[in-house]
Amino acid sequence: MSAQAPRFSATTLAGQPLALPDDFKGKLILLDFWATWCGPCKAELPHIAATYEKLRARGFEVVGVTLDNAQGVTADRVARFAAERKLTWPQIYADAATIAQRYGVSGIPAAFLIDGSSGAILASGAELRGAGLTATVEQHLK
Repeated sequence: MSAQAPRFSATTLAGQPLALPDDFKGKLILLDFWATWCGPCKAELPHIAATYEKLRARGFEVVGVTLDNAQGVTADRVARFAAERKLTWPQIYADAATIAQRYGVSGIPAAFLIDGSSGAILASGAELRGAGLTATVEQHLK
């Protein structure tokens, strides 16, 4: 896979500006589209958290894009959910639907592994799910 990740700028739930891939030069980014009401998404979160803990020091970052706004789930509720589950990476809420559209996301969970320096999409789909996530990320880390 060598498609380019659509660039975007957004504000995180914590109020921080974020530009992808520009803010992540030299890093590997998992862009994860999810929602609090999505059972399969919630099942993936422990795998993402474990991979993030294990590989963050080697240059692995996660950016969550929560599609809760479209379903009427408030930003405060999403922030509480993220805190309860120790999702310590940035979460994008306000511009999520637009970003999902740019990435062609039609169902969640959906994830993309992006090279922060080139903006290339390195992996997506099943290879970024479950126990295979860590192996796929390790394979692409320099």
